[in-house]
Amino acid sequence: MSPLSRRDLLRASGAGAAGLAAGAAGYALLDSEAEQDEKAAMEEPRNVVVVVIDNLRADHVGAYGSRRVRTPSLNALAKQGLRFTGARPEAFPTVAARRAILTGRRSFPFRDWRAHPDLPQGPSWSTIAPNTPTFLQILGEAGYTTGYVTDNPWILSRPYDSFRATVDIVETIPGQVPARGGPKRRVSDEELRRNVLPAQRGKPVEGRIREFLAATPPDRREDDYPAARVFAEASRWLRRAPARKPFALVVDAFTPHEPLDPPPSFAGMYGEAKPDGPEPVQPFAPPIGRLEENGIDDSVLQRIRDLYAAEVTFTDRWLGNFLDELDRSKLGDKTHVILLSDHGMLLGEHGYVGKKGAQAYRQVTDVPFLIRHADGTGAGKTSGYFASTHDVAPTALSMLGLKAPGRMAGEDLSVTLEGREPPPRPHFTASYDNAVLAGDDRYLLLADNQGFFKRLYDSETDPGQRRDVAATQPQVTARLWEALLDAAGGTLPRFDEKRAISG
Repeated sequence: MSPLSRRDLLRASGAGAAGLAAGAAGYALLDSEAEQDEKAAMEEPRNVVVVVIDNLRADHVGAYGSRRVRTPSLNALAKQGLRFTGARPEAFPTVAARRAILTGRRSFPFRDWRAHPDLPQGPSWSTIAPNTPTFLQILGEAGYTTGYVTDNPWILSRPYDSFRATVDIVETIPGQVPARGGPKRRVSDEELRRNVLPAQRGKPVEGRIREFLAATPPDRREDDYPAARVFAEASRWLRRAPARKPFALVVDAFTPHEPLDPPPSFAGMYGEAKPDGPEPVQPFAPPIGRLEENGIDDSVLQRIRDLYAAEVTFTDRWLGNFLDELDRSKLGDKTHVILLSDHGMLLGEHGYVGKKGAQAYRQVTDVPFLIRHADGTGAGKTSGYFASTHDVAPTALSMLGLKAPGRMAGEDLSVTLEGREPPPRPHFTASYDNAVLAGDDRYLLLADNQGFFKRLYDSETDPGQRRDVAATQPQVTARLWEALLDAAGGTLPRFDEKRAISG
């Protein structure tokens, strides 16, 4: 969509015609026609697209300050809309974030967790509770066609079968791991060695790499990689959606999540692989690994960073293709776009690769969050508000003129487009399994959820968040801990291996 909104274009055409008119009466008539046309356009039902890009660090997006990684599509979207500079997930990783995005309810602090045999065994991993409506269901009941296009392996898993059944048109793309179903082809030991670091051989992570390689033939074309397929399928979804009904579509892309396997045309974009070494597509056993324990020296770490950057650029390319299709189909000026990520990952910072609650530094928590209004309202604006995953559902509903149900705890962020502010949110609070974190504009608190171990970082004097100042700043530590307790309703739960058992 052009940075000019439809309203701007109407005004521009009216003014141009007025310059040729032979008097004030002609100008008034043209202005009246433009106003009537605009009013009719405003009354036409709008659509909404929510794009979730997994594992995307804000500092790897040009609009958020990256000078190395090329993200022209994300940069353009940021210029056309509102950019939140303080966006943080309220809970993560993947499944906890999707629950919040879809339901508008907080997953933090996982008080309802019960272990599911088909999900990882930790408090972050739960299905959407029965009788909990998603914003897609609410819009479906209001007459919208609803859709979900994804390669996210957890949304494709059995625990989310019931959710997918509530959506009108679902398109699923296999290829990510853990895969549902058996391997697609046999992987030779030679091929496996080309993608396994020496320190990983014979360890469980080797099986994950073999599973991924079995699902992803090495001779694929660029358009057969998962991110390309997701956004291409989303473009086809637009063309197949009923023409006379408004729609709500979620496009959920798992890339740039590991394994880091960009197409060959992208893999050398930021640096070349070592000719005599394996390609570190999965350099750690998820969710996180220490550098030294995985044999990651400086050269291997640089290659991991290069591959991640290439995955980001590849995803951005195909996101751009989808946004172009939205505009080519003349839906751009009728469709709101909300884009965000669920979390980032460490790329060697603090001695780790991956993500975990106890190491949820800014590289993990700081994510992009963009809103593009269909008529361009708020274009180019920024906000430091702590926007979060559970704000997506009430924001999408409000932008379409629907009131969010009372049990949705998120805020309507669309008011920011018009220069207003949502209710104050001086802190962000989040959780990942049995770890919790809280922060404000300056400090970050990391702790276990019973408060036995607390670490505090002053991001103003220590941007790298390397020096724990909890001992010298007890009042700040106590204040942020109280913010966690308040957000959790006064207490935080304890967990055994199967469920939340107290709190």
